[in-house]
Amino acid sequence: EDKEGREWVGTRGNGLYIDGKQYTTVFSDSNALAHNSVFSILRDSTGRMWIGTFGGGLNLAIAQDKGYVFKRFLDGSYGQRWIRCLIEDQNGWIWVGTSGGVFVFHPEELLRNPDCYRGYDKQNKSLKSNEIRSLFKDSKGRIWIAESGVGFSVCTPNGDYDKLIFKHYSVSDGLVS
Repeated sequence: EDKEGREWVGTRGNGLYIDGKQYTTVFSDSNALAHNSVFSILRDSTGRMWIGTFGGGLNLAIAQDKGYVFKRFLDGSYGQRWIRCLIEDQNGWIWVGTSGGVFVFHPEELLRNPDCYRGYDKQNKSLKSNEIRSLFKDSKGRIWIAESGVGFSVCTPNGDYDKLIFKHYSVSDGLVS
């Protein structure tokens, strides 16, 4: 639900519905929803609506006179485009769980510069897997990251988003699988 009370519903193939109006991919329109599989919707602390698509990256909904247009982010690499989950931490940073790891950004910075985000993945040794299945923020502000096939990681945002530290848990720590 957005701050005006409109209901937002993402589907796995039929796009996005905002108060019953459907928004779908139009490949010739760069302002249309980037992909019809919507896996996650986040209303951030300022009321902006972010849409994580599974195949088209991250979209920001921008209200227009007769509906919405969508600004696209995180659609450069193959793994980035496959978004499963979105959360906002206590500092107002948005965390994006993808098939290419976790991407973290401050919305104002990303809006000024679409390349202004931090990436954490298996290649830079921050995570044990690039396939992120779920993100969760607990009551202490820690971010829990479910990684496909290797367990999970926990991160406590410390204000320095260039040097986040992840603690990993796997079968060697007592997980059954």
